[in-house]
Amino acid sequence: MKPVLIKVTNTPDHSFSIEEHKGRAFNYLYHFHPEYELTYIIKGKGARFVGNNISHFDAGDLVLVGKNLAHHWHSDPEDEHSSVRAIVLKFAAELNGVRLFDLPENQPIRQLLDAAAKGLKIVGKTFTEVAALMEALLVAAGPERILLLLRILNEIAHSNDLEVIANSDYPHHITQYDMDKMNKIYEYILNNYLGDVSVSEAAAIANMNESAFCKYFKRRYAKTFIQVVSEIRISHACRQLNKPDITVAEVCYQSGFNNLSNFTKIFRKIMNMSPGEYQKKMSPKHRS
Repeated sequence: MKPVLIKVTNTPDHSFSIEEHKGRAFNYLYHFHPEYELTYIIKGKGARFVGNNISHFDAGDLVLVGKNLAHHWHSDPEDEHSSVRAIVLKFAAELNGVRLFDLPENQPIRQLLDAAAKGLKIVGKTFTEVAALMEALLVAAGPERILLLLRILNEIAHSNDLEVIANSDYPHHITQYDMDKMNKIYEYILNNYLGDVSVSEAAAIANMNESAFCKYFKRRYAKTFIQVVSEIRISHACRQLNKPDITVAEVCYQSGFNNLSNFTKIFRKIMNMSPGEYQKKMSPKHRS
């Protein structure tokens, strides 16, 4: 089920939108739009796709997405019976024809928006400050909305608590035709990654032969189809390893792998540590 839109403020008397999303799951299509987007996950967990990066997200995820950068939040299948909540801020380079961010005083914000072309994750002290400002913006009215928008962007622009998300090889410009095709492929992967996923079936969905499909996917995504499937499975495995009283072997088979040795090899390649090391690092005892 897609999130239910609870609060929408992109009415004709507003120059940008901020929305509160509540529902059973995040299941937006892999998509892009000309607006910049700042998404604050308050409740929910799953896999986050930004450009060609696949990472797991949890409550407290705060990401700035540049204009026309493809993105998608997908709730963990086992989490779809709980609830989700997010605040999503969208704004264009021009606010009702006013290029506010091109003013000399806003040069740091302009540089921030350029950097958002690869997606930026906001962490640390900046996350705490910006999250509170987004809650305030959700209920603000009049000139206060503009002031809060500038405060949010200014906080991020002057922060060192930023992590670049998308791989530098990711092609920034993707057509709507490509997006429609990629959505069909992603739907297939996300519906089947815990079981059997094959290149031949994905190629058939894309109406291509296997060779042409593999070249097409690599060119559009800067990663192979198998790499993407593996990253989605490892993202799921990371969430499983956060659970108490679960073994690495159990996580391996619950995450779509049928060989413990291969799972460990792929996990180490993507996460730069073994599943056991990751589990130990994420244990409550270790975090404390």
